[in-house]
Amino acid sequence: MRNIGKRLFWGCAASAISCLAITGASGATTPNAAPNVTFTASGTFSNPPVSGSDTLRLAGEPFTISIVANAASVPIQHGPNWAVMSPFKMTGQVHSGLLGPSPINIASGAASIFQLVGPTSDVFTAAFPVTVVGISLTIQATIYLPPGTLSTPLIHPFAPVALTPTNSTITYSDSGASTTLTVSTGTIVGALPKGGGAPVASAISPAISNSGEPQPSAPLYADVVALVRPAGPKFYGLAEAA
Repeated sequence: MRNIGKRLFWGCAASAISCLAITGASGATTPNAAPNVTFTASGTFSNPPVSGSDTLRLAGEPFTISIVANAASVPIQHGPNWAVMSPFKMTGQVHSGLLGPSPINIASGAASIFQLVGPTSDVFTAAFPVTVVGISLTIQATIYLPPGTLSTPLIHPFAPVALTPTNSTITYSDSGASTTLTVSTGTIVGALPKGGGAPVASAISPAISNSGEPQPSAPLYADVVALVRPAGPKFYGLAEAA
């Protein structure tokens, strides 16, 4: 996990997004006069895929995905240096080797964003349910950013970062199989609208900060891990790590 503390990170912070990217989650955002930040990732998937059968034949094909999030969005879970925010609207286009050059439009109203500010790298993860060519899928994209890219784990713009096979992982899954890809070449950026002002900080507990590591002490660890196995509606996002 690139020196961030793999077991703790995946057992604690990343687990939160697995159960909090809920369609129609309540209290997740606080729309107000704060500007929207548009997170856009675009590029070309690597070929061959890292794993899986790639039934949609996305390897080697171009894509673009955008998620719009208000700068005053309140986290639905957070730790000392990470936050999960949801739900947001996602739109994008992918190309499939099955369908030739025509792009496929995709959209979701239940995207989640997880951000972590770390000492050796920052992490941006987006997860959302989507239907592609009639197939219901869960998409998870995790990007490792240079340290200092994220000034806060809250919704905030950041400068463009190049996507490469070494810092990007995208997994699409249905009920029976999953495929993992990387990005051959591309870019991710968090942009304000033209003429937009500075983001407004979310009204959250002062327990969140811009540095440090998730702490394995109660109640943080126990509370977040307890969310991994929810009983009730279907959840979308990251799966629990082994």
